[in-house]
Amino acid sequence: MSTTIDSTYRTVIANLPPDLRDPARGLLFELGLARTPEAGWADVFQLQPSRDLPLFALPTDSPGSEHTLEAFRRAHHGACFYNVLVDRMADRQAPTTPERERLATHFLAYWRQSLAEADGEECHTAKVIDRGIRAWRHGVGLERAALARRSLNLRRYGRIILLKLGWAGVASECLLRHRVEEHRARLFRCAFSLLASGMQCVDDAADTAEDEAVHGLGIPAALGFPPTAFFTAGALLTRAAASTAEQGRFDRFAEWLSHRASELERIRERRVRPVDNLAGIVIASSLEAVCLSVSRPTRDSTVGITSCASST
Repeated sequence: MSTTIDSTYRTVIANLPPDLRDPARGLLFELGLARTPEAGWADVFQLQPSRDLPLFALPTDSPGSEHTLEAFRRAHHGACFYNVLVDRMADRQAPTTPERERLATHFLAYWRQSLAEADGEECHTAKVIDRGIRAWRHGVGLERAALARRSLNLRRYGRIILLKLGWAGVASECLLRHRVEEHRARLFRCAFSLLASGMQCVDDAADTAEDEAVHGLGIPAALGFPPTAFFTAGALLTRAAASTAEQGRFDRFAEWLSHRASELERIRERRVRPVDNLAGIVIASSLEAVCLSVSRPTRDSTVGITSCASST
């Protein structure tokens, strides 16, 4: 397939105002996500579902057309560009500047346009994007409040993860909504939620020092668990995601998740003490329950990941 996240980004850059093109080219480096100004999005989004989740959404028995899949991939890329930028600024990992706010406005416009073109129903896609943005903002607010209190419980942590990362599932759920039965769409939603939770656990363990420097407190400390326990939780949640994707007959997704879980399990064996493994089991069990709760049927089947905004 010809579409990649970096080819989509080049298209976006080409349509920016001239004074924003150079800042956009070096954005990942300036945000602290890339080691060099020349690094691309694929260098930062190294896990394939992160940059191309719609590839994993269609089950093998409902492949769809290549044109349709490419369109939803571009929409997912647009979501990545916008949400990565605003999230880095919101987390104070990069300063908010007028230039970056203008870039965010253009990225959001591309996300809206590309998802509307892929889905064919502009009113619907506008609603789900707006809902995803509101959920993200709510998650940011909950996280800030928890860090200010210097305490967080596991249920709230799980909700924050899904609120802040629900945008990443929007294009894929729109792709699925007219193509598979609702129960299978819910299984995909749950598999994605479990993967997102597992990825965030690993990230929060790895980012402990940076978070302490920026916020004075890392997520593991706020929850009262050792950072290494989050590697165990990440492995367990990813394994659960693989099982869920297999139930929904999302074979490609299940295979990738199984390989990823095995990688994390090898890390766990090398780095995690038995007592911290027990803590990781507690974390994973609580977060899995949250994922299951937000993957149940909703009035609008495409917003299960972000609909927990009103229930937290």
